[in-house]
Amino acid sequence: MGRFAKVLLIGLVALGVLGWMLLVMQGGIFMHSPVSPPGIQTWPPRLHADEAVQWSLAKDSSEGVPYSINQDKFHGPALAVATQAVFAVRGLKFDEASEADLRLVPFLFYLLICGAPFFVRAVAWPTRCLASFLLLMGSAGCYFGHYFIQEPLLVAGFVWGVLLWLQSAGGERPAWWALFSGAAFGLSLACKVTTAAYLGILLLALLIFARETLSWRRVGWATLGAVFIWVSLQTVLFTDWEGMIAWALQLWRSFAVASGNDDTLTLTNPGYWWTVALWLAALVGIRLVRGGPRSAEDVPLTLAVGCFLFHLALPYKTPWLLFLPVCLSLAMAWPLLAERRVFARGASTVAAVAFVVACTGTLERHTPTTFRGAQLARDLGEFQQAWQKTHLGKPFYVAIDGGHYWPLPYYLRAFQVGYGEFDGAERAPVRILVAHDSSAPAIPGYKAYSLPLRMDEDYWVLIDATNEVDIPFMFGAW
Repeated sequence: MGRFAKVLLIGLVALGVLGWMLLVMQGGIFMHSPVSPPGIQTWPPRLHADEAVQWSLAKDSSEGVPYSINQDKFHGPALAVATQAVFAVRGLKFDEASEADLRLVPFLFYLLICGAPFFVRAVAWPTRCLASFLLLMGSAGCYFGHYFIQEPLLVAGFVWGVLLWLQSAGGERPAWWALFSGAAFGLSLACKVTTAAYLGILLLALLIFARETLSWRRVGWATLGAVFIWVSLQTVLFTDWEGMIAWALQLWRSFAVASGNDDTLTLTNPGYWWTVALWLAALVGIRLVRGGPRSAEDVPLTLAVGCFLFHLALPYKTPWLLFLPVCLSLAMAWPLLAERRVFARGASTVAAVAFVVACTGTLERHTPTTFRGAQLARDLGEFQQAWQKTHLGKPFYVAIDGGHYWPLPYYLRAFQVGYGEFDGAERAPVRILVAHDSSAPAIPGYKAYSLPLRMDEDYWVLIDATNEVDIPFMFGAW
């Protein structure tokens, strides 16, 4: 491939990245959207419940609340630290952050994943560019590239950790280059305790296919990099040393969750899992047909398959658990196989594109948020102004019965909100109750409006209707 063609392809990819970032900044992100109820808009996409939880944890951390005291089962503070850094550069406060502002942070790490194929040696430039293009524009066949959760950071760290390790082990870099590989793995460790299992699978893959790379010097450098980055992030830049104890406790609790004994999410969309399984099976079949001796090039595919089987064996199932196997296969395993004669480039292109399209078609967002949160906040803001004109000196607050009902805390962040039972909850200007049936609650002095939050999860918004307070027109159209 000529130099001009290389520059042209890289330029086109760069333009695509810049254009995609512009869409993210504006909140218009290409993604697979679920079918919404009539009258419910899906653009821009609202925060998922998990995203709202991560926002809350990061916001508390930015306000000085130690991350180690949260009762999260297996998430670390890496996303919170990264978000604070990005917001500091942009001069942005958490209460001012829109959905697009939040999602830009993980998307920056997703760009690192999309850039990984460019650094896979022994692969032709057209294949590298196609792999990067599919990762970027197809979002790896899913919506996790911009999702405000830990996975984009975790997968970015792990993909680059594997890539840098293989480069340091292939004679292309000195042994101390493994320091950077370990640093990438340290980032992943500070995202979720699940990374410990991934590292175990990686070690097994290296023992089988690339034992010669496990020299004491290389392992030592990698361990040093991993421990330093992991500890620095896990302790929120060495300010919360109890974060290390919290990590151990989260690791212990994760066994109960993953094994199905505590708050386990079961499989809801087998189609996506079947799609990824068939893709990985096809890659394994191609490798077996190709034959030849074992080598370090087999590690990415083995790791992708191993991580998939690991999650397949456990009862805990969410679609983003497959983000690492998908990204590893598209960024490294498939490009390496695509260079072999048994897997012609034309056929590889068709197969990879078909896989991304199939993933997009079979993916179902996990318990997606379906209400217009920004509209709800605007309506309550208008109602607050009208209510306070006729209730001078009285506090305006929102009472939410029971739990937090994520992502309501994010969209109601501008208001004083109380959860559960507290003095004055029954007299709040705005009350939000769980809807057990289609019958609107008849409570004197209140007017009820339906609030569909997620699929099969509805609530009632009770608005104080005394003293003839004008109620905004949009109420009831959520």
